[in-house]
Amino acid sequence: RPDLLVQNSLPAALERVVAHWRTESGVDASFTVTGEPLAPTPDVDITLLRALQEALANVRKHAQATSVVVTLSYMDDVVVLDVQDDGVGMAAQPTGPHALLVDAGGFGLVAMRERVEQLGGALLVESAPGQGTTLAVQIPIVPTAGQNRWMEGAQNGANSRPDRG
Repeated sequence: RPDLLVQNSLPAALERVVAHWRTESGVDASFTVTGEPLAPTPDVDITLLRALQEALANVRKHAQATSVVVTLSYMDDVVVLDVQDDGVGMAAQPTGPHALLVDAGGFGLVAMRERVEQLGGALLVESAPGQGTTLAVQIPIVPTAGQNRWMEGAQNGANSRPDRG
């Protein structure tokens, strides 16, 4: 588990990544959380952190953007990370299912899409020349029955986890 996620909640970790990137890149960047933050699994947290890092690296390398807007949205049963820039954008090349992702910045996003899909989610890239790029990662966060019991116990003041009899 990355140190950022050991020491911070997912929203706080993503906010720190955006602030650090803004300082290093000189590009205006904002971070917003919408909805009621839920506690997804560690795999979801790590995947969203890595997706943000990859997206910001691609903005720095390719977009020539003057601003980036990052939004983390908690909905009923999914969490969505949007990274939108106002850069030069790109044209899609219909040469395969990962063509736009490869053009967007190499195989980092292809690997990220595969990781997101393993978690039952989707990674989408929308872009057009001169109109910027938006990367959206959507991952379901429906807890398992065991996680529900643990969360209910934590809310009721219990201090034991179901896996620690």
